[in-house]
Amino acid sequence: MTDIRLVTEPTVIVLGEMKLDVDGMNQLLDWVQDYRPECVPDSLPEDRHERAMALFPHKGLGWHRPLGPDTDGEQRALTHNELLVELAGRECYHSYGLKAGRKTNEEYIAHSQSGTVPHRSIMYHAKMTFFLAGISRRVSQELMRHYVGADRSDEGSPSQESTRYTNCPGHFAVPPRVLASGPEAVERFREDMQVGYDRYCRYISHEVEQFKAEHDGVEPKMMDRKRIWEAAAGLLPWQFCTSVQWTTNPVALAKLFQERCDESADLEFQRFATKWRDIARKHWPNLFEQA
Repeated sequence: MTDIRLVTEPTVIVLGEMKLDVDGMNQLLDWVQDYRPECVPDSLPEDRHERAMALFPHKGLGWHRPLGPDTDGEQRALTHNELLVELAGRECYHSYGLKAGRKTNEEYIAHSQSGTVPHRSIMYHAKMTFFLAGISRRVSQELMRHYVGADRSDEGSPSQESTRYTNCPGHFAVPPRVLASGPEAVERFREDMQVGYDRYCRYISHEVEQFKAEHDGVEPKMMDRKRIWEAAAGLLPWQFCTSVQWTTNPVALAKLFQERCDESADLEFQRFATKWRDIARKHWPNLFEQA
């Protein structure tokens, strides 16, 4: 039997976000120039990226370049998600360019989300995709509760590792309570998970050998193999690790962070959500300032 591996740190990777279309932004600028000429300067840059930024009262700090500091190295580049949210808000009130009130992306978004009635709708235009791993299947089920059967405020699009098409490699997430209890508790947890994993592997091995015996030594494939793996998965302890690709928006994430970073939350989920929150804050600070 294969020795299991214990996992104590979740994996959260940013895979992508919305991307502004510079040609579309220039077409929008043309529309604004015709419909609300008072918003647009008389003289516009020739560079199509810089021209598009006339929609804003700021320069975007190199938004069309790879993410990172601008040429002066003093401020980071604004992300497409942050600019898209700002653009959505400015459309509602036609507070483009010269007619803009608050001058920075950070100020604009913070103001839009403040008060007793935040302007939530503009936040849904931002989308971000993450790869999530190093969490137990049990916690992934808690994560799904923030999507399945929920309303728009709990939006998310999960694509999770299948237990029918993939077999478990023997990775198990150690609960924070076990870690806090010391080495002996961790070793007992390892032994318990090993027993469960051995049971899982033994079942698969037995079923494969039986299938081969009944089919002239041919290995089970496709549906025959899936039937074996799906039955075997039920023998695994719930702490076996899973992976998910998750696309969501700032409103849904802020709600998740509020509920799952709280000290009353499930401890493993709390560990996972706190890391997720910190990465979201670092990548899109203007969208997660209050998260």
